[in-house]
Amino acid sequence: MTSLPCASCPDHLLRRLLPLALLGLALAAAAPGRAHAEAAPAVSVQVQVAPLRQGQLAQTVHALGSVTTASSQNLTIVFPRQVQVRQVLVRMGQRVKQGQPLMTVQTAPGADLAYTQAQNAVRYAQADLQRVQQLAAQQFATETQVNAARKTLADAQAQLAATQQQGMGSGVRQTMAPFAGVVTAVQTTPGALLAPGSAALTLAPSSGLQAVVGVTPEVAAALVAGQPARLQPVFDPDKTDAATVLSIAGVVDPQSRLVNVTLALSPQAAGLLPGLAVQAQMDLRHWQGWVVPRQAVLRDASGQAYVFQDDHGKARRVNVKIELDQAEHTGLSGPLNPGLPLVVLGNDELRPGMALRVAK
Repeated sequence: MTSLPCASCPDHLLRRLLPLALLGLALAAAAPGRAHAEAAPAVSVQVQVAPLRQGQLAQTVHALGSVTTASSQNLTIVFPRQVQVRQVLVRMGQRVKQGQPLMTVQTAPGADLAYTQAQNAVRYAQADLQRVQQLAAQQFATETQVNAARKTLADAQAQLAATQQQGMGSGVRQTMAPFAGVVTAVQTTPGALLAPGSAALTLAPSSGLQAVVGVTPEVAAALVAGQPARLQPVFDPDKTDAATVLSIAGVVDPQSRLVNVTLALSPQAAGLLPGLAVQAQMDLRHWQGWVVPRQAVLRDASGQAYVFQDDHGKARRVNVKIELDQAEHTGLSGPLNPGLPLVVLGNDELRPGMALRVAK
């Protein structure tokens, strides 16, 4: 006869209660985790904020070039007669004062022939006039003959004066600088024979220096003659001189593929010599509105620019439009709240609605 299990037996009760005990232990173990999760603080990000400010920015273009001289103001030293160079007293690039000796020359051998002939013609005309006047006093010459002799003397004297103006018969002469400037070219050497009209030196006035820089055609179209510019030596960027846009070329330079812009240097500019490499800064346009630090502006995957504002301890995303971008600041437009601080650091970790911990 088979016996049935006894419901009241201890072994049977233990087997029925064991699963319930295990379940209770599991629930008890899970309860502290849930309590801890419920008690954990919300995720927050430490950020730095700054007040939202209005300001003005300028779109500035930088262009490279060099200092040059205005060709229309340059003076080339030439001689109307053939001369021989005895001394060259200056060198290329040298600054000279008004009246400073530049070179010493003398009339070339044989070049004084015209002067000698003019002198002889004057002496002959003087003697002839005296002879005709004596004949007229004895009534052997007419008044017409006397007038003709006077005219011959006047013509001879004019010819002599012309040769003297050309420097003939003057021997050794020094050529002086007619104004303060810079020697931009030396085209001769001591001992050289210069033909009439040949260039010896080229002098540029100190006040006539210019700078020529290259810009893209798009930038050239936005520039206007007369607008201000700033000029800096490439190797001395701490030194800045004022300049003015003088002209904008209407063609692209075939070598640089840029448009040449000529700048007139300020008369107060010092230390800028012809040939010096310079950088020009010219403002294309000005913009006024919200100005924020550049690092405060982010872009999402679609390219939309946005910033975060501190909305009473919560991150508030605001989509914006970039109006003008510079190295350190950006000009923005958009539905910004002027009463809420702008997040300037730590914004790359933010999501809308996140709690903010503002660094002091």
